[in-house]
Amino acid sequence: MPGTGGPVVGWGDDGLGQATPPDAVNGTSGTASVIAAGDFHSCAIRAGSENVVCWGYDIQGQASPPSAVNGTSGTATGIAGGGRHSCAIQAGTDEAVCWGSNNYGQSTPPSAVNGTTGTASDITAGTYFSCAIQAGSGNAVCWGFNSQGQSTPPNAVNGTTGTAAEIASGDWFSCAIQAGSDKVVCWGRNDYGQATPPNAVNGTTGTASDIAAGSYHGCAIQAGTGEVVCWGRNDHGQATPPDDVNDTTGTASDITAGSYYSCAIQAGTGDAICWGRNDHGQASPPDEVNGTTGTAISIEAGSTHALAIALPEPTAWLAQLSGLALLGALYRSRARKRR
Repeated sequence: MPGTGGPVVGWGDDGLGQATPPDAVNGTSGTASVIAAGDFHSCAIRAGSENVVCWGYDIQGQASPPSAVNGTSGTATGIAGGGRHSCAIQAGTDEAVCWGSNNYGQSTPPSAVNGTTGTASDITAGTYFSCAIQAGSGNAVCWGFNSQGQSTPPNAVNGTTGTAAEIASGDWFSCAIQAGSDKVVCWGRNDYGQATPPNAVNGTTGTASDIAAGSYHGCAIQAGTGEVVCWGRNDHGQATPPDDVNDTTGTASDITAGSYYSCAIQAGTGDAICWGRNDHGQASPPDEVNGTTGTAISIEAGSTHALAIALPEPTAWLAQLSGLALLGALYRSRARKRR
C-alpha cells in the first residue's frame, strides 16, 4: 500500500501542463507515493492521505478523479493513466475505478474487478482499453477497445493455463509477467514485434521481474541479472537500452516506456536514465532525479513527458543510510507502484 513518498518531478512536453505537478504532490504542500502518466495528463496518489490528484489535459475528464478516489468518498492504492482515461484501485474495497473517455467502455470496469464478482490487485491503462489482475485468482482481465486483441488476454494469464503477477498496457497491446514462471506474455497488435517478447524474458533463456509497455515497444527487467531488455519498434533507439542499465555498466530497479522512448532507474545509484526520442526533452531527466542533485524512487513515462518521485532531500538520518537501505527503499516503492 502507498506510504511515505517524495516530491513528484516532471519533464518533457508540458504544453498542457502534464509535466508540471501541482503543489499537492510536488513537495510544496504534499508529496506522492505512486505516480502514473497518460498521453497528455498525469496522476499521483498523495502520500499520507492516499487521495488521487491529477493534472494536465482534461478535455474528457481524465484529469478529474471522481469522489471514489479523490478523498471525498474513497482513496486509492494503485493508479494508471491511459490515452484519455485513468483508472485506480480503491483503498479498502480494492475495486477498479476509472474515469475520463469511455467511448469504447474503457472506463467501465467489468464485474470481475469492480467489486461485484471480484476486485483488483494491479491495474493498467492503454489507448482506449484497460486491464487489471483479479485479486485472489490472479487472472488478467481487460475491457474496452479490442480491435487488435489487446483486450483479450491469452490462456497463459487469463486463468486457463496460467495467471499474472504484473501487467502493463501500451497503445494497442499488453504484456504480463506470468505468475510462478516469471515469463513475459504479450498480446494484441504485433506489427513491430511488440507482442513477441524475446528469449531473454520469455522463459527460454531468462525471465522478468518488472515490465513496461510503450506505443509499439516493450521493456522488462531481467530476473536475476537486473538487465533491461526491450523489443519491438526501435526507429528512435527506444528498444536499445544504454550501457547504464543493460548490464554493461549498470542495471535497473524500475522500468517504464512511453511513445518512442523508455526510462529506468539505475540500481544502486537511483539515477533516472532515459533513451530514445527526445524532441520534447522526454529522454533528458532533470538534475533533481538524474543523480546530479537528486535521484528517483519511482518513474513513469507518458506519451511525450515523464514523471519521477524524487528521493527526499537528505537529512541527518538519511545521509547515513547505507547502499543496502537505499535499495530497500527502491524495492518498497516498486511494490507500492504495483498495487
